[in-house]
Amino acid sequence: MSQSRFHELCKSLEDARARFAGYHSECVLFAATLSRGLTEYANWPRELVAYEPLAGPNAGTPTQKIEDAMHLGEDAFWHVGLKLALEVPKGRDAMLLEIRFKKLETRYIISLFGLEDFEVAAPTPEALQPIYEAILNAVKRHYDYGLRLFLENGGRGLKIPISNQRLLEMARGAGGAG
Repeated sequence: MSQSRFHELCKSLEDARARFAGYHSECVLFAATLSRGLTEYANWPRELVAYEPLAGPNAGTPTQKIEDAMHLGEDAFWHVGLKLALEVPKGRDAMLLEIRFKKLETRYIISLFGLEDFEVAAPTPEALQPIYEAILNAVKRHYDYGLRLFLENGGRGLKIPISNQRLLEMARGAGGAG
């Protein structure tokens, strides 16, 4: 006896849920590989890296588990906040970067700073190196040219935004920019 249409639809639902669970797991693994690879590439102390949800009830609340900071947006990209902190003798600074990515059939698409798209077939250190360089260069440019560009044109030309509040936080050594 064949299954009823209702049972076929129940099976379709179970299959769809399993596909999404698998997709979610692959995306969590990708995000963890990307962030762990960045810390290793830059020799960034792991205790100075955290994640933050960018939306929802826990937005802005740091977490050590990247999956707790990820959300799937209406734009079909996963969004995750990567908080990178620096400590120097006179203070601390941190900046929150939004990383957007999605996995398609044969590749991942990664968007940084809302501007640049990278495509990688697999999250290998070699494939991810241009992404690491883009992040690290943007952080360096933020610190090296932030004040000058803020005074000249409100900070245009920086991939990581600068503001008067951000400059004051950095000057006090209490920066935690988002």
